[in-house]
Amino acid sequence: MPSQLKSACSLVLAPRRSALATACYLALMSATGAAYAQETQTELTTPETQADQASTTEQPATAPQTAEEVDTLGTVHVTGIRRSIMSSVNTKNSSDSIVEAVSSEDLGKLPDVSIAESIARLPGLAAQRVDGRAQVIAIRGLSPDFAATLLNGREQVSTGDNRGVEFDQYPSELMSAVTVYKTPDATLIGQGLSGTINLQTVRPLSFTEQRFVANVRGEYNSLGEQNFDGSKQGYRVSASYIDQFRDNTIGVAIGVARLDSPFQEQHYKAWWWGGNEDWFPAVEGKPADTVAQQGAEAWLRSRDQVRDGVMGVLEFKPNEFVHSTLDMYYSKFEQKESTRGMMWSNDPWTGNSVYYTDTGITQVGQTPIITSGTMHNMEPIVRNDANQRDDTLYSIGWNTEFKVTDNWKATTDVYYSRAKRHQDWLETYAGSAALDSITFDYPLGSNDFPTFGAGLDYADPETITLSDPAGWGREGRLEKTNQDDQLSGIRLGLSRSFDSGPFSGIDFGFAGTRRIKDKTSSVYFAQLKGGASSVAVEDDLLGSPTDLGYIGLPGALAFDVFGALDRYYDLELHMDANDLRKDFTVRENVETTFAKLNIDTDIGSIRLRGNVGLQYVHTNQSSTGFDIDDSTATIDSSVTRGTTYDDVLPSLNLVADFGSGWMLRLGAAKTLARPRVDDMRASGSASVAETGEKKGLWSGNGGNPLLEPWRATSGDISLEKYFGDASYVALALFYKNLDTYVYTQTVYDYDFSGFINTSPIPAISDIGEFSTPANGEGGYLRGAEFSTSLEGGLLTPALDGFGVLLNGSYTETSIHPNGPGTSSTLPGLSKIVANATAYYEKHGFSARISQRYRSDFNAEIASLFAQRGYTRVLSDRQLDMQLGYAFQPDTALDGWSVQFMVNNITNSPYRTVQDNDFAGGYKAPLEYNLYGRQYLLGVTYSFQ
Repeated sequence: MPSQLKSACSLVLAPRRSALATACYLALMSATGAAYAQETQTELTTPETQADQASTTEQPATAPQTAEEVDTLGTVHVTGIRRSIMSSVNTKNSSDSIVEAVSSEDLGKLPDVSIAESIARLPGLAAQRVDGRAQVIAIRGLSPDFAATLLNGREQVSTGDNRGVEFDQYPSELMSAVTVYKTPDATLIGQGLSGTINLQTVRPLSFTEQRFVANVRGEYNSLGEQNFDGSKQGYRVSASYIDQFRDNTIGVAIGVARLDSPFQEQHYKAWWWGGNEDWFPAVEGKPADTVAQQGAEAWLRSRDQVRDGVMGVLEFKPNEFVHSTLDMYYSKFEQKESTRGMMWSNDPWTGNSVYYTDTGITQVGQTPIITSGTMHNMEPIVRNDANQRDDTLYSIGWNTEFKVTDNWKATTDVYYSRAKRHQDWLETYAGSAALDSITFDYPLGSNDFPTFGAGLDYADPETITLSDPAGWGREGRLEKTNQDDQLSGIRLGLSRSFDSGPFSGIDFGFAGTRRIKDKTSSVYFAQLKGGASSVAVEDDLLGSPTDLGYIGLPGALAFDVFGALDRYYDLELHMDANDLRKDFTVRENVETTFAKLNIDTDIGSIRLRGNVGLQYVHTNQSSTGFDIDDSTATIDSSVTRGTTYDDVLPSLNLVADFGSGWMLRLGAAKTLARPRVDDMRASGSASVAETGEKKGLWSGNGGNPLLEPWRATSGDISLEKYFGDASYVALALFYKNLDTYVYTQTVYDYDFSGFINTSPIPAISDIGEFSTPANGEGGYLRGAEFSTSLEGGLLTPALDGFGVLLNGSYTETSIHPNGPGTSSTLPGLSKIVANATAYYEKHGFSARISQRYRSDFNAEIASLFAQRGYTRVLSDRQLDMQLGYAFQPDTALDGWSVQFMVNNITNSPYRTVQDNDFAGGYKAPLEYNLYGRQYLLGVTYSFQ
């Protein structure tokens, strides 16, 4: 290769000269062959061209359409898995921040069944399985509360109670890439404390020709139909179309996706374990100081999920001076769920004088545990429940860039996002008039279901009737919830590029957002008509009995829940103080002024690039709710409370490129995450004590609209080596110091003057104790991450087409989320997270097998009556497999491909334990769920 060519190419590898860099890459490949490509990593796409392709704002680099661009030049043809890896590695390489990325294998095809599963395979990220599927994401050991999610660079609202985005609302078929920013950038608006996830749709003008792709997949769940009105089969269909008009000045992209997916679950949960405490009363047949299970539930859950998603992009670039993009996303999600089974309490306070015989005891460390025997005087409850949920999510944004001069560019971006949810959760209860004896055998170690035996037939409609076997004062319960989350925003930016000097450009501007989130909840008690205490379900409403054989019980009564509601029940509004506190409106106005100076220079033989920036953030927040009388569950008054605060957030990102693929990245910043929305609710309840030491004193609990954010300072360092087309090795260290952490505290000087005292005891004063979330002591979070992508062809030509992706992370913290001195564990923190993928792709054949692992962690869940709760989830491994074949261009089936996938090959269980130690540190098993294997078989057709 002529030395002049080599020298010229080395000069243009700077990120701001993408076109020449691409040309030099192709020239080098032609002149020196693949061997040279294995020694150095060449940047095909730079942050600036990435912004042209996929930006809607002046955000940092987004995922490139790198492989697509090279394909259209007719020089390199890379498809499928290797296309995805090449684009993802190139995004990581070319970014000024420390990022991780996932890119589509082809139009309409991300490398996993869901976006959440793709993201969860990235270094330092972990998914929490919600009902068996990856739904929410933790970044570097911090729960979804601390992360932000963007769509095309814009903050997104959520269908959930809080800010955390539920990724099952975003079809993977409509996303082209995902970039996760682990270090912030001053132009990244709406960023999180732990990281920022930016979902991206395609930009039609980054393609040079028409494209069309259609996918059809059938889906099957290995557990079959767990309920008579459930389904074991489903399907997924999607289509994407891209075209350009008027000499590539107008581009159009349209995508549609429909999901009709079955869900099945075999569920068992112990309510709690205890019995050796001093306050625990004696129970006949229970040896003193032994630990026993005090209640349990077992049921089967079937769910039909239907989601329709639509994506549209209109791109207009009539000349070099104007570039305008209008993009829209819409999702409609409907879910119908049936839950049927049994539950029972056997604690001493149940009221039936429960006693034991034939108890077997297993000694675990210093803890004697009753693991077998018979419980007598039991009165199980047969449950038939139904949950219906409708979610609507849409987002629209219009971004326009104006090239004022060769060096000056102005940008405007306006956007709107809205999410609405309506949910009905109906419970019904049935039971027998006779008491029963139930045998039990508990396996310890949380590795299997327990086994039970019963004397009564709980599937017999003559014996099991609609009633109130637990004495709860109702025969059923219906909770109706409505949520509406809206966000509107505007962004104005101005940037200037420099032709020489150590700085490549400067960006500055203003962004303003307004968010309003409303939630209302209504609770109804279902009472049998005419005051009846028991009613038999008629034959026309009965279904096949629920098969509880997986826990040893033959079955339970099953019927049409909503049909029974119409025929047998009256609904009576019944709101207690907890229900009233669920209603709130939270408003946020956030104004961000930002500036960023881009660095691009040489220091000796080292190329130094990056940026230094600053954000000034002004927040005005308020909430409207109710002051509630705790003793009477009545509303005293409507109240609005709020506060304002300011933050200055500096950031620094530096990349030292030593050549030959070696890079050292440094990041330092101050970051924040705004408080949980449900913690900010203004609603609170209170009452005056009528007896005891606190007689005449106010006490209460509720939300805190005056909460300020979690704030942290962070430092990151990453050493990386790039080689080949899609290979690298990286080792990263990170440290975050949280100035404050939000946890529930007692405020001893709270002013209760807005509440009405309905107690016969006069209040001594308006000052009392109030339990509420508040900013408290923080702590550190630190860890290390290792990741690599290796192509087999780098080792020997015999391994061409093979490759592996490996990553692992370790994280530790000093933060105690329930306050100093407590033993609680930070929610979402798994100390160890690891992923491994092995793949082969060549001659149209593709195969991949992947495993995700995360160690045990404290998970946020929806507990009793949709309240927020936490549980200790044990370590989890999930193994997935994909096989495919793409018919070759010289065959009659050119453009067609087939795919076969199996998710959760080993039918990995979801397991939880009671998060308090018995003697010797033993944690008793609570929950054990199986979700089955998910099989998908499909075909894809594409043309261009």
